[in-house]
Amino acid sequence: MKKKIFKVLSFAAILLIPGILFISANCKRNDVPGTPPKKYPADVAIAWIKMQQKLFVGTPGLLPHVTGRVCAYTGLAMYESIVPGMQGYQSIAPQLNGALTLPAITEGKLYYWPASANAALAFMLKNLLPHTSPALLQSVDSLEAYFYNAFRAGNDVQTLERSADFGKQIASAIFEWSKTDGGHEAYKNPFSDSYIPPAGPGKWVPTGEYPFSQPVYPYWGNNRTFIPELAEATQPAAPPPYSEKPGSDFYNAVNEIYTMSQNLSHEDSLTAKFWAYELLTPGEVAVFEDASHAAHIATQMVVLKKLSLQDAAILYCKAGIAANDAAISCVKTKFYYNLVRPITYIRTVLGHSEWHPVIHTPPFPEYTSAHATISVANAAVLEEAFGKNFPFTDHSFDDSYGPRSFDSFEAYAKEAAFSRLQAGIHYRFSMDEGLKQGRKVAALVNQLKFKK
Repeated sequence: MKKKIFKVLSFAAILLIPGILFISANCKRNDVPGTPPKKYPADVAIAWIKMQQKLFVGTPGLLPHVTGRVCAYTGLAMYESIVPGMQGYQSIAPQLNGALTLPAITEGKLYYWPASANAALAFMLKNLLPHTSPALLQSVDSLEAYFYNAFRAGNDVQTLERSADFGKQIASAIFEWSKTDGGHEAYKNPFSDSYIPPAGPGKWVPTGEYPFSQPVYPYWGNNRTFIPELAEATQPAAPPPYSEKPGSDFYNAVNEIYTMSQNLSHEDSLTAKFWAYELLTPGEVAVFEDASHAAHIATQMVVLKKLSLQDAAILYCKAGIAANDAAISCVKTKFYYNLVRPITYIRTVLGHSEWHPVIHTPPFPEYTSAHATISVANAAVLEEAFGKNFPFTDHSFDDSYGPRSFDSFEAYAKEAAFSRLQAGIHYRFSMDEGLKQGRKVAALVNQLKFKK
């Protein structure tokens, strides 16, 4: 069994050691209750996103579909739990898909918004990932209690309780709404006994590279997106027609992968493994994927730019929705076309029966690339916040690969996409169309009106 390894970012805001919590001093600022969220640091937001990552690692059986969904709901809960205190801003619930009705604050009463966010995020993680380990559930309770107690300095109990109750009410309403999206408790069974993959030339077949052969979450593309009709509006063009004829577009696309695999440099292989989140120790793999990595990169931007609680909540909300909806759109595409994976074509048509890609081929159809779709959706959200030509360094895997620097957010997304071609698990057209698909997703997410 592969050992699960996770690189946790080193931020000063929070350091979790079993049984002990150390929180930075600026979380204990004695702000007057009712101070708007833009006046608070993002410490509580950062801490809870880091806790979310710990749960992703420590909860068995989580696949990217579920983690992306969690990111979306926690981001929404974070924002909605503090937006009543954000002058000039509004709830985005009326703009979302489906009937989401949220409770209102009591007019004329004071609220301490970090306490609202603290309670909301604790509720969401415990209810979205109830099957995690008892130790991690205890860590969630401990973090919530620590912040609540830290907030008591300079704040009256009635205001804190009112604020925490409001956060829990918001989270409860969002969680009840989440039950109707098609992904509720999806962690219990990623397979569907009723789904039978279509057979025939060019169709996906199990590759035998995972311990299970069934395709995971074949109906995920039918889930409710946060943005109305997003999945339908962001579907890509059809892939090249399947062909085994030398010189055809499809044949050339596969042959490019095989030829590239025979000439990969050491750096090329490392790049492929980096974006597959495979660590350097043989046999070990990181529990990580697109949505988790996107949240890590967003957190690094929150820290780098010293964002307020208000701006961090907006960013996490948009990034989470983009990751979730991009995944739904991509999976819808995958199971519509059910396209054969390169490993199958290279072995059976090109005749290289012993050929292996650099990384394991995921257990679902090929087209489009989820890495491309989700990564560029996140990149476009970050561009909206920080600009298109924003250079940054990703420190997510410093201990294994060292820092990785990019000239822009688009550059990070394109490297993530191209890594799947280098890895031997996606055709170039899957990468190219996935990037277009993710851009379409982000364009719709960026149209959400947070300001009144």
